[in-house]
Amino acid sequence: MSLVGRLEDLALPDIFQIISLSKKTGTLIVRSRRGTGMVVFKDGQVVQAASDGIRDSLGNILVSQGLLDEQGLSDGLARQKKDPNKPLGMILSESGVLPAETLEGIIRKQIEEIVYDLLAWEEGFFNFELGEIAPKDKIEIDTQEFLLKSGISAEYLLMEGTRILDEKRKDEPRQAPKAPPPAAHASYEPAVEEFRTRIETEEPRKEITALKSMFDELRFPTATAEVTLLILRYASEVVNRAILFMVKKDEVRGLGQFGIELKGKSPDQVVRNIRVPLDAPSLFASVIEMRHSYLGPLEQNESNTYVIGELGGAMPDSVMAIPLIVDGKVALVVYGDNLPDQKPIGGVETLEIFMSQAGIALEKALLERKLAELQKERE
Repeated sequence: MSLVGRLEDLALPDIFQIISLSKKTGTLIVRSRRGTGMVVFKDGQVVQAASDGIRDSLGNILVSQGLLDEQGLSDGLARQKKDPNKPLGMILSESGVLPAETLEGIIRKQIEEIVYDLLAWEEGFFNFELGEIAPKDKIEIDTQEFLLKSGISAEYLLMEGTRILDEKRKDEPRQAPKAPPPAAHASYEPAVEEFRTRIETEEPRKEITALKSMFDELRFPTATAEVTLLILRYASEVVNRAILFMVKKDEVRGLGQFGIELKGKSPDQVVRNIRVPLDAPSLFASVIEMRHSYLGPLEQNESNTYVIGELGGAMPDSVMAIPLIVDGKVALVVYGDNLPDQKPIGGVETLEIFMSQAGIALEKALLERKLAELQKERE
């Protein structure tokens, strides 16, 4: 999984949720007018963070808190010059100058402070790349100083960070809510309005709350990639694993995924290599032909068995497949299941509504692109 985009379209809290839910390992780089930030994840846990907006070094923090004197810091830095690949904290801990527990507490607090600051960033660009815990960032501080072996729960950081942001905004004037987007397709209008009413009047379920937050994000798409990211992001609220397939003339091809775990293989690469022909029976051929969602057991046939084999071989009790229709044709199909825990799949109806709106958003983006091209030709 690789995520690239704008914070205006996919907020940092949502990016954290996607990475946490899919238990990914990789580095998230955020750049905006406020600076550059970095967060490193291991199996969905935050193990490292840095920001050029928060430049206190570990040594300065320790001295300012009275945990280390100037001489102790100088000695530690002198040892680090001889072994530059070893973090200062490890040197201080190994030499007995600072207990490992104290060091971990300081680093944890600093990571929290950096993450809470980054979560308030609402504009800029982000890039999450899968990879080992060896970030190749260009932040001009020693990022290795703030590395935790155990990691911090991304969900905890989100909840605490949200609480802190809410407290800061208590005295700020509340903005009027955004007006709902105009109905773009009459056949879906009643369903969308029904869900908007339920969102406002009922006790919100997790998927309903997510649906509410994402409706406005579909109003002004600037690229197909933004919409597909939103689809995977919302699917993560419904199932443990999902794959987005692109529909071609004679086959479907894997496009993106979350939650797929394969030993010794890159899930993203495996998914991108999946090809399912449409001239043979399969879950995808059926959904595309019927232009309707499917939820239930997976039929045993050659194509379905091939896909399950590529995904590790475990047979799910139940699967879902939802088509995305653009300009009257099925353009994408989302496949999902709840391996490994096999819990019942719920919230499919809300995902269907979201994908119908995503199809409309893509139609709008394609139309605007065509109009822009025509305008250029006339000029």
